Amino acid sequence: MKKQKLLIVGSFPPGNRNIYGGIAKSSEILIQSEYFSKFNIIKLDSSQISNPPPSLPIRLLLSFIRFIRFIFIILFKKPKIGLIFCSDGFSAIEKGLMILTMWVLGIKSLIFPRAGNLISQSQNSFIFQTIIKFLFNKADVFLCQGEKWKKFAVNSLNINPNHTRIISNWSATNKLFEIGEGRIINNSNEITEILYVGWLEKEKGIKELIEAVKTIYSNNKSVRLTLVGDGKIRKYVENFIIKNRLNEIIKIKGWLSSKQIEKQLRKSNIFILPSWKEGMPNALIEALAAGLPVITTSVGVICDYLVNDSSAIIIEPKKVNNITKSLEKLINDYNLRRKLSKKGFLVAKTNFSTETSLKKLSKIISETLN
Repeated sequence: MKKQKLLIVGSFPPGNRNIYGGIAKSSEILIQSEYFSKFNIIKLDSSQISNPPPSLPIRLLLSFIRFIRFIFIILFKKPKIGLIFCSDGFSAIEKGLMILTMWVLGIKSLIFPRAGNLISQSQNSFIFQTIIKFLFNKADVFLCQGEKWKKFAVNSLNINPNHTRIISNWSATNKLFEIGEGRIINNSNEITEILYVGWLEKEKGIKELIEAVKTIYSNNKSVRLTLVGDGKIRKYVENFIIKNRLNEIIKIKGWLSSKQIEKQLRKSNIFILPSWKEGMPNALIEALAAGLPVITTSVGVICDYLVNDSSAIIIEPKKVNNITKSLEKLINDYNLRRKLSKKGFLVAKTNFSTETSLKKLSKIISETLN
């Protein structure tokens, strides 16, 4: 049987480009899945070329070049359907124009917004909302990370409810579940290893996090923080570390490979993601699957899946004191750590397994084709 051509517009950065966000991770896992082996996959890389991002004129030029490549693929490689990941802001408009083009040419499409900031941008700008409402309504399927995204699609963008599908992120791999199943939380950690994975951006709550760790360290010399990722405020964090003599306490690892992240998850004791805005972040899902007790914020669709003091500690964003208190609580309460580890692991197992989510997504794509 001839394989149907599936265009995936996602993040496929070459190995020499040090960019690794949530869409990149999802794209990588997807194309390796057995459930997508039935498709002839055509990839179009939409990742940014540098961090911080280039200036607006350069971004516009790169977007234009990418759109020309998109048109070339559509006209000459002739995909039957497209799966298009998008972020917020300009990325949403660019990907929306791709959706519009496919609609004009009679090619099926699915749009999968991943950035929690897209919802707030839409709510804060009538013009932006009007543009993406028009463009996203041309997609055959609007993929939602949870109920909050579905409500946004239906109520704010006027997407037909029958054209929406809830699909969980799929970053909880079997390897991570093996780490979670083998996790043992003892009462005698000499050092408490705290892990953050993600962009080093103001909106990720990084400034609050390092301030909280500084405060905790003044009274507890056993605390350590590892930051995996990169971003606009890396220099700020580096200067903060030097200024406060925390060189041995706070470490920046940059972006790491999947295997290296698994190693970090295995040796850590607590995972924290104090973001101001999110969808349903891959890094959080991976930590849950690896059995780490988690501290996170009540943003995006996180509260669709996690319950405070049951499967995670959930705090309000933007407050150093919230982070400080929640970290101190977990550092000192081993029974709570075990409880969060067990229940968080079950949440990941139930909702975010790679096999379950990608099997469902593959079925949605096949049904859309037919």
